[in-house]
Amino acid sequence: MAERIPLPGEEHEVKLTRSLGLVAATMLGVGAMIGAGIFILSGLAAGTAGPAATVSYVIVGFMTLFTALSYCELAAAIPIAGGGYTFVHEAIGGFTAFITGWSMVFGLVVSAALYSIGFAEHFTPLVELALPYTLNRAVAAATLIILLALLNIKGTKEAGHTQTFLTLGKVAILVVFVILCFRFVEWERFDNFAPFGTLGVLAATSLIYISFFGFEQISDAAEEVKNPEKNVPRAILLALAIPTIIYVFVIMVSVGIIDFEVLGEAPAPLAIIAAKVLGGYGLFFVLIAGVLSTVSALNAAVLTTSRVTYAIARDGFMPWFLARVNARFRTPHWAIAATAGLAIIIAVIGEVRSVAHLTNFCLLFALVVVNFSVIMLRRRRPELKRPFRLPFGYLIPALGIASNLLMLLFMEWNTYLLGTCYLAAGGLVYLAYSKGAKRTLERERVIRYLMAKQARKEYKILVPVGNPDTMKSLVTVAAAIAKKFDGEILLLSVVEVPYYVPLERGVARAGDFRSQLMLAEKICEREGVDDVKRMIKISHRLSHGILETAREENCNFIVMGRVSRRTLGDRLLATVIDAVLDDAPCDVAVVRPGADDLTDVGRILVAVSGSSNSRLAAELAPAFADRFDAKLRVVTVSGAADEFGVPRYTARNLLDEVVCDVECRRGFERDVLYAEEVTEALMAEILPKDLIVLGARKGGAWEQLLFKSVPEEISERVDNTVVIIKKFTPVRRGRLERLLSGTAAP
Repeated sequence: MAERIPLPGEEHEVKLTRSLGLVAATMLGVGAMIGAGIFILSGLAAGTAGPAATVSYVIVGFMTLFTALSYCELAAAIPIAGGGYTFVHEAIGGFTAFITGWSMVFGLVVSAALYSIGFAEHFTPLVELALPYTLNRAVAAATLIILLALLNIKGTKEAGHTQTFLTLGKVAILVVFVILCFRFVEWERFDNFAPFGTLGVLAATSLIYISFFGFEQISDAAEEVKNPEKNVPRAILLALAIPTIIYVFVIMVSVGIIDFEVLGEAPAPLAIIAAKVLGGYGLFFVLIAGVLSTVSALNAAVLTTSRVTYAIARDGFMPWFLARVNARFRTPHWAIAATAGLAIIIAVIGEVRSVAHLTNFCLLFALVVVNFSVIMLRRRRPELKRPFRLPFGYLIPALGIASNLLMLLFMEWNTYLLGTCYLAAGGLVYLAYSKGAKRTLERERVIRYLMAKQARKEYKILVPVGNPDTMKSLVTVAAAIAKKFDGEILLLSVVEVPYYVPLERGVARAGDFRSQLMLAEKICEREGVDDVKRMIKISHRLSHGILETAREENCNFIVMGRVSRRTLGDRLLATVIDAVLDDAPCDVAVVRPGADDLTDVGRILVAVSGSSNSRLAAELAPAFADRFDAKLRVVTVSGAADEFGVPRYTARNLLDEVVCDVECRRGFERDVLYAEEVTEALMAEILPKDLIVLGARKGGAWEQLLFKSVPEEISERVDNTVVIIKKFTPVRRGRLERLLSGTAAP
């Protein structure tokens, strides 16, 4: 899951970071689309429309584009789990949202059943090629569903790069299949291009629509996609275009080699073609591709269905136990088990054609409502930020509605009957259970919201804790700032996992960091700060986890720690931290603990200049004076005065201007130090028990690496605790600097 709702009684929250880039998100959709649709439904489409099935695939690709564009706008505006159901819930709500989710869950469950049937049709011949055994197809399909359900409950789903590798592998096999088979195409088979006329073409479009529905799964994973406002729409459009091109060429060589009547009766049409023109090796590789495609598509279907079920239950429309998350594996185990069980029943008793039509009925109905939600959301929430906004007003979602309604017209009567009965059953469930449960949940949420609003602090300070040597100083500084602004402290531990390891693996290590968080929380309590929240973030990079948490939690301040930069390696590490500071979405304090560890502070020494960083340092200094019951001294350094006294006069004016914003109940001293060397002047002023507060120097990562600033040089030369303050200012840096800091993907 991209985000887990904490269970009652939990004291901290564990989140996953956004780890899917554009390529990984695109491959998620492509992997879901290239599954049973091409390996099974292509034969049924050929038997329904003849060689004109190629036109059916083009039509479906074009008609699906309207719905895909609607998803682009919705997913960019609402990048949270639940996909189409969540969009309808935000735009319309009530019974409409419930019946949409009800339809999508069943449609996705039936899709999972279809993928399992496709797996059985390719896996059993593959086993029979190697072993003298005949497997029962229903047992093989059910076994695969159970295994993938267990894997999803355990949380060991494919990492983004693994999904990309598998998808590219099966795409490559299909491309090679088309290239090798193209020379065997008998073009005279296309003379009777549309033996069943226009109705046959349209009927085939309705049958194969399930093959184009994989792009929706990208929106379900939107919470795990980096920069979802841009990458989700791009991934959806790419995931629609790539399979469409592959589909057209595969069906072209299929009907050009085998009679369409034979393809219509074949459970695995591509395997028959490969056996005919490529021999045993061709059949083997096509069966392998079929197994890979159906397994990855089924895994994605199980994952997606459980997320939608989880979202519906989370909103109160289904029993709450379906929204519960396993305390150990952090997955919605009951939702996975329920949807997998229903998929097994359909796979065992279902028939491919009726299963495909019933899936399309449920999904087409839901997609009509999803397209309509674009219109409703624009009317009800015009102020909502829409990074991807469709042109031409309501034209595109209206065309999406019309396209899906048109496809609904070409279905068998028993499909309408079964689908209507299912929707009616959903209506009864809503009236008998979901409506009341939703109302009760909303009342409880309103009460919790009002209570939380009264207790919530508007100022939030993020403290990444990881180094025991700096923890006490960090928390002490953060507590002083929290008292000044009447704010809360967010204690963060970041679990780093390698890029080639799935983020879920880091969940098992979360327990190792809880003791640190609990110790930091006790320090907060001793400092008199009761509003404390603990969080564990799982990320591929420490800096990325800190910055993403600061943005997601709307933090006002970050308090970080670091050691002195004694060696070149230390300087390089500190430069990484400095570069991260430039990307921080809020003010930052970097604490270099001294030998006393803030146990005996006699005076707060603040050096100011005209920069915004030093001004903020002066504003915060009284909070430290109050915390340590210490004197406050504010100084600035100026060069020697000329005969007119200009530098002396300017320095005094600057000091007066800065201290106007300083509010200290104990009073404070202020003075101008006249010297040519700023560092030496400040060093002469420092006493052994001083807490030194300085403003950070401006400059990029490379400048900070090559040259020492006054604050950095002082922090390395003294044994006192030094706090360096940086005020938030937007900075645009080069890609090399962002790559160095971990704020750009390598």
